[in-house]
Amino acid sequence: MSPLISIALCTYNGALYLPEQLDSLLAQNWDNLEIVAVDDGSTDGTQDILRSYASRDRRIVLHLNDRNLGFSLNFEKAISLTRGEFIAPCDQDDWWHPDKLRGLWETIGDRALAYCDSLLVDEEGRSLERRISDVGRMYEGVDPSAFLFANCVSGHAMLIRRSLLAKAMPFPRGMFHDWWLAFAAASTEGLVFVPQAWVRYRQHGATQTDPLGRDESGRRKRPRWEELNRYDAWITCLAGFPSPHQPYFQSLLEAWIGWRDGWLGLELVHRLIERRSAIYFIRGRSSQEAIKRAFRFFWGLKLKRALFPTRYVPPRDRLA
Repeated sequence: MSPLISIALCTYNGALYLPEQLDSLLAQNWDNLEIVAVDDGSTDGTQDILRSYASRDRRIVLHLNDRNLGFSLNFEKAISLTRGEFIAPCDQDDWWHPDKLRGLWETIGDRALAYCDSLLVDEEGRSLERRISDVGRMYEGVDPSAFLFANCVSGHAMLIRRSLLAKAMPFPRGMFHDWWLAFAAASTEGLVFVPQAWVRYRQHGATQTDPLGRDESGRRKRPRWEELNRYDAWITCLAGFPSPHQPYFQSLLEAWIGWRDGWLGLELVHRLIERRSAIYFIRGRSSQEAIKRAFRFFWGLKLKRALFPTRYVPPRDRLA
């Protein structure tokens, strides 16, 4: 018999698109399947839809939260309730090709994670003529440095081994779980990419993540100081993950703190150049471009905050 694959489906007020997604999950070309659906206190018709589908198909296991946990904790709960040897995270508003799970399982081999491409579609499901792979390069391999500044692995597109969860859970608070799982996979048995777009990734106002990461003018949506604060917390998490790569990330954290609190960042520049081929791979930088990017950290944040407070200092700190 084929190994059990568990789909971890998190829902919250998703009645508009949920039936189409559930139909695509039940149509998967895989005979040993469970769908663990955890609803986080929906107030629309989501729970009624889930009850209706669960009553008609025993592969659906329904859990209703007593209180709202929020997306990250709800996903962590859904993962913990699965039983399968392989687990596929799932959003409530996408659509999966019938061959998605089989294709990922046939590809994963001895790796910890396999993921596919995704086609961006609008609210009505019409193609936007762009894939996730059009936004950045898709990484596969065993160097977690690739996930220092960027992520190319979407949760809805991945299949992971249960053994990865023992190393990756609990998820760091405030961090994207798919980014963390990609880093954990690359730190251990590695990950592999499948170029087929087996997911239609719906873009609408309530989408959890925006793969383009830009506003209508093409600028970053997140202020620079906020972005650096996130990296500060992220690098701290990476340095705490036990793997053969941990000494590098611990030294990287020390260099980052030196740059953050000092006038110069020579050690950080050195650490970034040391693994530049992986660190700047997803964003498509050549070796020369990667070196130039690394040298952006030559001047320490202490100096940058003094010279450019509107860009590098949060408003509350400027007022203080």
